[in-house]
Amino acid sequence: MIVEKLSTLSVIPVLRNIPYKKSKDIVQALLDGGIHAVEVTMESDRAEAIIRESADQFGDQMLIGAGTVLSVDDCKRAIEAGAQFIVSPALDEEVVTYAVEQGVPVIPGVFTPSEILRAVQLGAAMVKLFPASVLGPGFITDVKGPLGHIEIMATGGITMESAKSYIEAGAIAVGAGGALLRKDLISENDWLGLADEARKWMESVK
Repeated sequence: MIVEKLSTLSVIPVLRNIPYKKSKDIVQALLDGGIHAVEVTMESDRAEAIIRESADQFGDQMLIGAGTVLSVDDCKRAIEAGAQFIVSPALDEEVVTYAVEQGVPVIPGVFTPSEILRAVQLGAAMVKLFPASVLGPGFITDVKGPLGHIEIMATGGITMESAKSYIEAGAIAVGAGGALLRKDLISENDWLGLADEARKWMESVK
């Protein structure tokens, strides 16, 4: 199952506004570095094409999800493009309900214990603590006391140096943005460098 796979992956890169023409090279480099899930944000240029083509090319080795899903329309377009999981920055009950009805795992953004519990009551597969850097790893440790059955992904301001502390605190995964998807490597088409960066991230959370 997709949810079970997601819960074993530790690092999920957030592909925000990546160049469409380089998307295949980026995803391949991440795969080469040991990454097995990516989140393509819906405000990216040609996001649906990136999702569709990535799923076609890498779907047997990697989970392709859609991020920054802000509306039911975003969610519908992402699922039609082949997104295998849905991620949003906030708890939009309509988005969660729609994704659940479509049988697609949804990971809404949360910031409080009340939102965490409500998201799961609505059928969320897990929750995304966002922005995680504001609350810190200690929040996860504390909230996992009474809500230990709920799986949490931490996203927002995560660095390679801090990633392990979130995993140790009880997060099943971290969402990695620009700290992993370095603009200098992408602009220079340094795919070996990007693969090496991914490899370092995976080592950092072991």
